[in-house]
Amino acid sequence: MVCKTYLRALFVTSSLLFLSCNNDDSAQGSNPDIVGESLSKITEIGADKSFRNAKGEQFFPWGFNYTNVEKIGLIEDKWDQESTWAVIEEDFSEMKNYKANVVRIHLQYHQFMLDATTPNLIALERLQRLVKIAEDTRLYLDITGLAAYRKSDSPEWYSSLSDSERWATHALFWKNIAATVGESKAVFAYNLMNEPVVAVGCDGVVPCDWLPGESFGEFHFVQNIARNPELTFSVAIKDWISVLSNAIRSEDAHTMITVGFLGLGPVTRFEEDLDYLSIHIYPKSGALQESVDKVINNQSGAPLVIEETANLYCSIEELESFLTQIDGNYEGLMGHYFGKTLEEMQNSDTVSDALRRNFMNFFIANNPN
Repeated sequence: MVCKTYLRALFVTSSLLFLSCNNDDSAQGSNPDIVGESLSKITEIGADKSFRNAKGEQFFPWGFNYTNVEKIGLIEDKWDQESTWAVIEEDFSEMKNYKANVVRIHLQYHQFMLDATTPNLIALERLQRLVKIAEDTRLYLDITGLAAYRKSDSPEWYSSLSDSERWATHALFWKNIAATVGESKAVFAYNLMNEPVVAVGCDGVVPCDWLPGESFGEFHFVQNIARNPELTFSVAIKDWISVLSNAIRSEDAHTMITVGFLGLGPVTRFEEDLDYLSIHIYPKSGALQESVDKVINNQSGAPLVIEETANLYCSIEELESFLTQIDGNYEGLMGHYFGKTLEEMQNSDTVSDALRRNFMNFFIANNPN
C-alpha cells in the first residue's frame, strides 16, 4: 500500500510534471461563472433515515447516472483533451438546471492503476478537476469505482490476478481515491462497485470470466469480485466490503460508503456493512408489483436509495405508478443523463431519445426537493 505521506509527495511531483506537459491541456480550472452558496458535506443519517448535511439540513438525493457516449464515451476516454472538459462542464450545468442535486460518475479501474500497486497520478489529478466542477456547479457526487465496463480494456495482468490479489488492488484503488478527493464537500458517497457478484459462471473446473454474461450494448456492468465457486455471496461480499472500507477509512473517516446492488436477493443483509443501501430497479410493464415488492421487502434501519431506474421496460406512466406505490420507502433516486438537452431530444426522431425525453419531463415534474 502507498502510505498517505508518500502519496501526497507523489501528487506534488506529478502536478509539476503534469502542468509542464504541452500535449495535455486539461489542467485548466473549471467554469468560474457558476456562483452561489457552497455545498455542505453530507455527514449524518437522521433517525428517520434521511441524509443530513453538516448543518443538520435534510438531503434527498435526486439525480442522474452520468455518461455522454456520443461526445465523450466513458468519462476517462478523452479527458486528456480540453474539449472533453468543456462538454463535462456543460453537461453538469444542464443537470443542475434540470434540478438534480447528485450525479453518479463511474470510474474505470484500469484508468487509475498502472499496475496492481501503482496509482495513475495523472488520472487522480483529473478526478480532482472533475470534483472541482461538481463543487462549482453545486452538485454532489456518487463516485462509483472499479468499473471494467469494456472487456477489451482490462489489462492482462489485472485479469490474471487471484481473488486475494484482486481485493488488495481494489483496496489500493479506493485508498488513493479517498486520499485524493475525500475532503471535498461535493463527494457524497463512494460506491465500491457497480453490480458485484460472486463466482457467476464459475464451476472450479473451466476458467471463468471476471465479467460474466452478455454485454448490454458494448458494456459489461456486472462483475465478479471472486471466482472461487466455494464462496457464498453474502460472506464474500461482506468480507470484500470490509477490506475496501478499511482502506477508505484509513484516509477518509466521513464520506459514506455503499454498493450498487442488482437486488437479485435481499440487500438488507448488508445494512450493517454499509452506510446506506443502493439498489438498481427497472420496473417491467405489467409486472410493477415485483418492483414494488423489492423495495418494500428491502426496508431496514439503513436508508435505501434507488440508484438506477428508468422507463426502460415500462411506460413513463407505469414508472410514476411504481414510485407512487413506494412513496416514503426510499431515500433517494437516480435516473440517467446522456448529455442531451430536452430541446435536443425533442428535435430527435429516435426511440431512445423519446424515452429519455419522457423520463426527463417526469424527473423535473416529480422533483421532491
